[in-house]
Amino acid sequence: MRWRLTWPGTLKDVVLTGTGVALILSQAFSANPKDAVLVVGLALTTPSIRDHAKAVLGGHTGGSSSPPSPPPGPSPGGSSPGDAGESGAAFETA
Repeated sequence: MRWRLTWPGTLKDVVLTGTGVALILSQAFSANPKDAVLVVGLALTTPSIRDHAKAVLGGHTGGSSSPPSPPPGPSPGGSSPGDAGESGAAFETA
């Protein structure tokens, strides 16, 4: 994979995100934090966070985060839930 340096990407990743983090930290350590400044700081970091999360997750941009449910019917494993209890008893010692 070849890395490309682009000015829009650099601007977004460094300048906007850095400014947003600086605003968030300034409000976190302020004696009288202002909600509006904190919201602006969070808004400045959002585009970069979204793009990086999309890259990490492989471009998946929506839908359910849970795996698909199995089709109805008998399970393909061949054993019933009662079998697990019976085999567990074999490991007990008296």
